[in-house]
Amino acid sequence: MSSFFVLFRKEFKGQLRTYRFLIVVAVFFVFGLGTPLLLKYLHALIPAEETVIGIPEFTSADAVQSFISSLGQLGLVAAILVAMGSVAGERESGTAAITLSKPVGSGSFILAKLAALSVSFGAAIIVGAAGCYLYTVVLFGNPGGLNFFIANLLGALYLLFCLAVTVMYSSFVKSPIAAGGLSFVTLVAIAGTAGLPGIKYYSPGALVSWAENVATAGGPNSWWVLLVSVVLIIMAIVMGWQVFKKKEL
Repeated sequence: MSSFFVLFRKEFKGQLRTYRFLIVVAVFFVFGLGTPLLLKYLHALIPAEETVIGIPEFTSADAVQSFISSLGQLGLVAAILVAMGSVAGERESGTAAITLSKPVGSGSFILAKLAALSVSFGAAIIVGAAGCYLYTVVLFGNPGGLNFFIANLLGALYLLFCLAVTVMYSSFVKSPIAAGGLSFVTLVAIAGTAGLPGIKYYSPGALVSWAENVATAGGPNSWWVLLVSVVLIIMAIVMGWQVFKKKEL
């Protein structure tokens, strides 16, 4: 376990040194502030004579729902771009072989990378959500703190799933581009199952729609989604670890 914390500190310092942490936080902060601002002033941006269909008056629920939806879409892309080289990039450069030549396990190596990425994205969600909540309160009114908090927790779990899948593929192949492509295809396919009858009650892709429902004071979709998502995250970590330890570095 001590090797895990050593590797975790190394990974997190690397994210700070390469500005990946700041970039992810900044991106989430910008779209967190920008979502309620865009909805508030959309009428001013699009002249009335150029609109075929009238733009409705947006509410605080619309602002929060739009933020959560963007969290699922932008977050998925950001998770892939940031995590796709987490293992594959080090194998490609040879630094993974140097790290694993020391008394550290491949399991700790994989887990430390996912943990460091999760901290970065967790901080980004907190900053982005705070910006969205503040501007929503100012521009539209209070959207409901508890529902907003729970919705963001569900969104965070979805991004953790995206990160776990991407790290898994990154441990499978030696090319970050290949890892990113495999992750994108897999995650988009899973997101597409969120609308399928029956499957939507178990698919991690339904976490975003559940979060949107919660944000607008709707009820839960299915508690099975939480269980399946957690199980799949654990499976992705274990599969990535087992495949990685058998690979030639």
